[in-house]
Amino acid sequence: MLAILSVIFLCGVAFGSAITRSYLHARMFPVHQYQGLEAAQHFGLSHLRAELNLTPEQERVVTKVLDDYAKYYQNIEDERDDVADHGRERILAVLTPEQQKKFTKIFGYAVQ
Repeated sequence: MLAILSVIFLCGVAFGSAITRSYLHARMFPVHQYQGLEAAQHFGLSHLRAELNLTPEQERVVTKVLDDYAKYYQNIEDERDDVADHGRERILAVLTPEQQKKFTKIFGYAVQ
């Protein structure tokens, strides 16, 4: 009987240890949510300069690439907003005034 209780106890300790280890590992060493240029941009030029020991020419090129990426990304965001606005306007155009009020209330849009 004591042997069975010891085995159960040891299994509980092992399971608890494994869960705690995986939980702590995930908290202490999170996986980067960014990849590629987005990760480099969030890492920051000063960190890249220090970590990679960039020459002035390399720093100039890296800065330009990251700036170009930021501009490109902003353009995509602006286009996405325009498409969303256009879609909202098209939906509102087919709704009755009462439905428009409900729609704007549900999604938090300002009435136009």
